Amino acid sequence: MNESNLTTYKKWAPDNAKWAAWVKPVLFAGSPNYSYIELSIPKVSWLFDDFGDTAIIVDLPGKTGVEMGLGLARLGYRPVPLYNGVDGPNRYSMIVDVYDIICALYSGAEELSSLYLRDDAPPAFLLDSNRMNGNVIQGKFDNRWCIFPQDMPSATFLLHNGIKKIIVYTQTKQNDLTHILLRYQEKGIVIFTCDMSGNLKKETISKPSRFKSLFYRFLVISGLKRNAAGGFGSMIPEPSSRGYGVG
Repeated sequence: MNESNLTTYKKWAPDNAKWAAWVKPVLFAGSPNYSYIELSIPKVSWLFDDFGDTAIIVDLPGKTGVEMGLGLARLGYRPVPLYNGVDGPNRYSMIVDVYDIICALYSGAEELSSLYLRDDAPPAFLLDSNRMNGNVIQGKFDNRWCIFPQDMPSATFLLHNGIKKIIVYTQTKQNDLTHILLRYQEKGIVIFTCDMSGNLKKETISKPSRFKSLFYRFLVISGLKRNAAGGFGSMIPEPSSRGYGVG
């Protein structure tokens, strides 16, 4: 990670911030191949009046998750990027296009660093709802990824730090996130969802397939491509053009 990348990463993961350890460095680690873009930071009006005991999971497509994270930061939340799909050789080669997310992270870094956020500010975890979308095609860069319980704080850690409620702000419910939310629910953390219209709803999380199974992580990862630098992303090889005749 070069100096420019590290400086930007530290704006999202300052040393003294309680939740900095969960910020994924994957999209800050490559060459700074990005453009500054104009961000549309929303005004957040759907939170509880007293949200100090509430964590947010923002599960939105592309850069909209970063924009919502910055909107929450203006209210005192600490946005925590959990993006774990590696940037490909170019945006047209990737199964999951992360270029706009990278642009938003770099473009929003100054806005974030200009805000006063407490070291113990409640977290807003940022996910890309497109993380498992796209067609697997030979010759493409497969950077699909999944969120696992190990990628987020445990229920015990959340409760120890005063987090008793979680709001999932999303358009669609993702199965991988259900494995995490049920663990939180079992420990007494109350789960809410919020749709794009700002409608909050208390949820009861149902048990997903292979919940807490020793094979769940293995089965999911077996369909993804790990990257040597961390995260997920690797080229899908083209079929060999070499032929073999019969002598």
